[in-house]
Amino acid sequence: MSLDSIRKVRAQTVESLMMELSQIARTLTHSEAQYRTMEVQIQADTELYAQQAGQGLTIEDLLQWQGKMDAQRSALRQVRASIDHATDLWQQTQERLVEARQDCKLLERVIDQRQAALQAVGARREQWAEDETASRRIPIRDRGDS
Repeated sequence: MSLDSIRKVRAQTVESLMMELSQIARTLTHSEAQYRTMEVQIQADTELYAQQAGQGLTIEDLLQWQGKMDAQRSALRQVRASIDHATDLWQQTQERLVEARQDCKLLERVIDQRQAALQAVGARREQWAEDETASRRIPIRDRGDS
């Protein structure tokens, strides 16, 4: 596989990782918004519970409130776990993106150096050919007159 092909593959990897980061960021934003909404709802329900508890609750109402609040806390923990997972995934993907970008830059430098070396070789060959042609043009009698 040529260096240019490898560079193109790495460039595609960079694009793919950037799209992946974008998707992770959308998921993370959605989960964080969901978490905040749930926190607000839990706070409102806690205040309502406190108000109703102050007025007196039946055992049945108390059990319903406890069940509801337990379910809310469990859902909140699940969303938090989703946020933590997305954050970890974002960090890992970001690290892979940095590495892929570094690889692309390195490959670009190697390709540039290789092209410069090939151009130098070509220039030396051209100079050698010009020198050879020039040496053939000097008349033989001019060489002996010195």
